[in-house]
Amino acid sequence: MKWKQWLPVVVGLSLWACGGGNSSPSESGTDTQDAGTSDVKETPPPQGGVLEEYCEEQVGQPSIEEVAPDLFVARGFDLANTIVLHTEEGNVVIDPSMSPERAQTIRDAMAEHIDGPIVAIIYTHSHLDHIGGASVWAEEGTEIWATDAFFPHLMKQYGAFRDGELKRATLQHAHHLSEAELPCSAVGKRVDLTAALKTGIRKPTHTFSGIQEIVVGGVTIELVEAHGETHDQLFVYIPSLEALMCGDNYYAAFPNLYTIRGTSTRPVDQWVRSLDQMRRRDPAVLVPSHTKPLLHRDEIRETLRDYRDGIQWLYDEVVRGANALEDIDSMAHRIQLPEHLAAKPYLRELYGQVDWSVRGIYGSQVGWFDGRADRLYEPTDVDAREIELMGGAESVLATAQAAQESGDKRWAVHLLGKLRDSGLADPATLKPALAAAYRELAAVQDNTNGRAYLLESALLLDGEPEPPGSAVVDDEFLQTLPMNVFFDVLGARLKVEMAVDVVESMAFDFTDTGLRYVVTVRQGVAEVVEGEPLPGTPEPVATLTTTEATWRRLAVGALGQVEAVTSGLLEADNLGAVIAFMARFEQGY
Repeated sequence: MKWKQWLPVVVGLSLWACGGGNSSPSESGTDTQDAGTSDVKETPPPQGGVLEEYCEEQVGQPSIEEVAPDLFVARGFDLANTIVLHTEEGNVVIDPSMSPERAQTIRDAMAEHIDGPIVAIIYTHSHLDHIGGASVWAEEGTEIWATDAFFPHLMKQYGAFRDGELKRATLQHAHHLSEAELPCSAVGKRVDLTAALKTGIRKPTHTFSGIQEIVVGGVTIELVEAHGETHDQLFVYIPSLEALMCGDNYYAAFPNLYTIRGTSTRPVDQWVRSLDQMRRRDPAVLVPSHTKPLLHRDEIRETLRDYRDGIQWLYDEVVRGANALEDIDSMAHRIQLPEHLAAKPYLRELYGQVDWSVRGIYGSQVGWFDGRADRLYEPTDVDAREIELMGGAESVLATAQAAQESGDKRWAVHLLGKLRDSGLADPATLKPALAAAYRELAAVQDNTNGRAYLLESALLLDGEPEPPGSAVVDDEFLQTLPMNVFFDVLGARLKVEMAVDVVESMAFDFTDTGLRYVVTVRQGVAEVVEGEPLPGTPEPVATLTTTEATWRRLAVGALGQVEAVTSGLLEADNLGAVIAFMARFEQGY
């Protein structure tokens, strides 16, 4: 059979946990320059090593800390912390790291502090840095807890847009950068993308909505659904220890309300309510899944109050601006945290960013159109025509270079980006100029997501850097994936140029479950129907028959197509028609 690895299943689970957000502290303040002026200079870069000091304080070297009796936190080993509660019955693991490799390092280090079986694993949410190392901790009989929304959210974020998100996440997570260029990822140790390509995710055995209590070794553990960074987030509260594990609903940086790797804006209003649920429990110990634990009740009260006020301030300002018909660009430049919140060290824009968040909130609540009538019908070739108005490509290039030399780095990047999009500049001249401008701008960014994205983008302009490698999904997790995962992405994988004049269908029958899918290619659209075809669907040109287990392994390349056919694991009543049909879809990941 000719097709190979034709579906982008959840293999890209590797990169996509966390993501980034107004100006970083190095460029804070009002920035009013627009596309026609260059007389407003950005705030000078900071004099101290803000990011370096933060990484040392909040991430640090790998260490294990006992924050309450028999409650241990492994910090500095990976992007996310791993938290272990030890009881007489055994251990409860909260957020088992991003990859089996790093999870094993943490478990080995934790062995000095705990013994006994792993009774339960708790996922605070479905980002990979919190679940990818589960295979190292899961044992026979280990319960795995998550919210009911866990698996749908996991599939949603790694579905149709997975390819683009994968590429953007690679830029954000700084795979090719040295520690001197980026000492940490603001909320944890830098991601090891190569290790993360081998995932050890295990599907939850128990899920819930609302509040769920479990008891392990006589210790009551409260699981509370708490939407925030994700729609499937929960926090963990242990009343006897007055300890609260908040997942990603708090970490010591401005929250990532919108991530530049590309996903829907976080549910900001619900995030505020979740923080208030945490405050209601008034914990004496607060253990985030990123950055340092907080061990004093008064400090926790102030921090959670300020954190929720910062998020609500931003949300309310966007609402007020939208109701006043203020345009989105003006809002993104104008809206800042008030001085009493901006001064807080745990609201520095080292991970999330205010202006990105403003745009994300507006887009998620109001949509792309911000009320400016002139934006309804954009003219064509805008960049090229504006470059000509500015005196041509050489004039704009010279202006950008002068701006860069004078320290006006944002203006330089803006002009060079417009020049690139116009198609009027010589790539041999433009690419190195744009790469240099990205690096200059990155040098004054303390936001790790923004700095990494700029520096990795500069490397792309220099030449294609080596990718981290090929992803591997272990068979145990693979066999838990629902079959719709393998079919829902087909519409976006269709090669339209090969399908615009085609109207035909193909059936997929799975003998072990009786499940059937009918895929119809109809003039550039791929329609996927589970069960019997819709009225008017053409008779299938072929029927492919196999088991769900075989199909999953075929889809991720764990089983060769020739082997599947020759061994009788896969049958087709018209093999030539199957090959022709499948050739119309993008193959690989």
